[in-house]
Amino acid sequence: MSKDLRPFVAEEIRLHPRVAYQSLFAGPEVGAQVAAALPPMPSFRSDYAGAIAVIDWDHRLPSQALSLRIFAYYSEDTLEHGHEAFDDRLEHIAERDRYPEFDVPDFDSLPADEAYEIELTPSGTLGRARLTSAWRRTIAQSDAAAAVALATKSGEFQKLVEASPQRPAYLGDLEAVSWTPPCESQHDRWTLDVWYLLAFDGRIGSGRSFLVDLTSNEVVSVRDFSVRTA
Repeated sequence: MSKDLRPFVAEEIRLHPRVAYQSLFAGPEVGAQVAAALPPMPSFRSDYAGAIAVIDWDHRLPSQALSLRIFAYYSEDTLEHGHEAFDDRLEHIAERDRYPEFDVPDFDSLPADEAYEIELTPSGTLGRARLTSAWRRTIAQSDAAAAVALATKSGEFQKLVEASPQRPAYLGDLEAVSWTPPCESQHDRWTLDVWYLLAFDGRIGSGRSFLVDLTSNEVVSVRDFSVRTA
């Protein structure tokens, strides 16, 4: 068991067949090198039983913008399910792999307790990391209420309200929208992202985001956001 994903990445990184064909990330030291370059990746609320790390293809030859996908598991049962899903996807890729003429699937959307996607160049430089698990927007009512209360009391929010006297009431109140892992926020712990919408034209919304640490009971970051509706 581990409280951080990086030891699992250091232990083993798998390669999409089309990445391997290009002789990218060859050698036994790749896992340790990539893990050393990763930001801290602590678990949400359960220790990790294991993980699957794979450098995934960008559907280009030669590749230009790869992804490091990390699928994390809290128990041996979910880890086993993850390995089975990986093997099934690998078989599906092999069935369609006629290098280099035809496109083949990648490893997106494998089942996992936590799933991450990190930008990766063919030379090994890591870029933006993001949590791709859909559950990040599932927030317990008590956690949401606590985060909104802390954001409401913050000096930053009070100043924002004073500076926005003409804000339409239909834009609503503060809303807890998403769990945010440290690899996205650069904060030591997981935070809740609380949004305050300032404008919305029916297609694009913009406003201010308050990242709330429920352990230290404080707003640790304030930033602008914009969002486009589907």
